[in-house]
Amino acid sequence: MDSYRSILPIIRDATPKDSGKLLELTALTPMKGTIGLRIDRQPDFFSLLRLSESFILLVAENNSQEITGCFAATKSYISVDDKVIAAFHLRDLKIHPEYSGSMLAYLLVKKMHERLLKEDADILCAAMAAGNKAVIPFFAGRAGIPAFTEAANFNVYQILPKHNPRLTDNKTTTGKCALAEFFNISFKTFSLKPAAIGTAELDNCVNFSFVKNNTVEAAITAFDPFPYRQNIVTSYSISIAAILTVLRFIKLFFHLPALPRQNIPLKIIYARYYACIKDKEPALKHLIEQLRNYAFKKNYHFVAVAADEKAFDINKLLKPISRFTFKSTLLVTSLQKNEDVINRIKQGLCYEDYSLV
Repeated sequence: MDSYRSILPIIRDATPKDSGKLLELTALTPMKGTIGLRIDRQPDFFSLLRLSESFILLVAENNSQEITGCFAATKSYISVDDKVIAAFHLRDLKIHPEYSGSMLAYLLVKKMHERLLKEDADILCAAMAAGNKAVIPFFAGRAGIPAFTEAANFNVYQILPKHNPRLTDNKTTTGKCALAEFFNISFKTFSLKPAAIGTAELDNCVNFSFVKNNTVEAAITAFDPFPYRQNIVTSYSISIAAILTVLRFIKLFFHLPALPRQNIPLKIIYARYYACIKDKEPALKHLIEQLRNYAFKKNYHFVAVAADEKAFDINKLLKPISRFTFKSTLLVTSLQKNEDVINRIKQGLCYEDYSLV
């Protein structure tokens, strides 16, 4: 029995002193594919989590005091049909490669379930990248957490910056209070959305707006998460390497956007909030072009904009100008069996801020 206990990991709350080890764990868990990608959290693993109302971060530690896994839940307030409720977003389930296929992930999820119940949590959300099959069993009802249901599928468009000398990259002069009010009113059409957007949410952002007769008709707020999270290309195929070599040569003579380099963070600016009034999609498109021009001048690699695939007009606007599109699914469940809330979320459009996912 003592031998068996000795191989069980210790699962505990993380402390700030764990940041270095968590960064090392993150470096060991890249996403593989035609383009290998690692999500870094330099210089402090905790900084992204601290942007939420509160968070739980569990770590698994072996007998050598090495961190072999982690799992987090961040608390925020969401609005479901204009009713404000607390929700926990599950994230950062990371397992050391040497423990892949073990019970470690199950134990972390089970412990998280216990902690969430102590917090009187109810609604849980999770964003799952398309093709991430490893986490599917945990969303199907393992370790005590009720099975998740699909609330929405998102297209996360990766749009190339574009030099356009006819456009200004000047930020809006519209006050933050007016922009926040515009977004809050515009988002009333969504069944799931941020509880309330205040001026603080627009800080450290780039804001563009289209105003006519003192009325905001379209606006976009963009955010660079680089201080909290970095996307690093770890590898790419021979064909992509060849294309990049050719593009770097062409860039000597033409206005091309910044090109990615291996093991150097990508610069991505995200549309955190965006909206337009009815029939003013051309105004929103113009603002996106302004943002692309701004991103070009600031040497960004991509402008990222997420949209619920059920939002037909917005997807129609974004798809033609997107270079790559990532798919993500928003999953939800209720620890208190609150099926009414889950059903209301599923019935309408959802708005999710992917800048910090």
